[in-house]
Amino acid sequence: MGLMKDLHDAFNAKDLDTLDKLMADDFVFVRHQSGTEVTKAEMLGWDWFKPGAPTVITKDFRVIYENDEIGVAHEFNEYPDGSKEALMSVHTIRDGQVTRLETGATPLK
Repeated sequence: MGLMKDLHDAFNAKDLDTLDKLMADDFVFVRHQSGTEVTKAEMLGWDWFKPGAPTVITKDFRVIYENDEIGVAHEFNEYPDGSKEALMSVHTIRDGQVTRLETGATPLK
């Protein structure tokens, strides 16, 4: 299994220990909605990772490209508020860990 699939599976399982191992300590997530940056600690503290909390539902996840430096994936997401998006994610990789995640999304009806 590749890093992108491992990350996706850990995210969906709310497996914080695995996510922590797959994300570098200097990890940053750039939010597509606002361009703001979220640290690893902030992301792992999100409410939707808490047991029983509403979370994003992902469908049709696929890895478009992955090597030792970059990973590109696509999926369809449905959020707790009912909104839906087609999401493209680009992951910068260093030493087998994700250091940066940027997303681009198209709202769906």
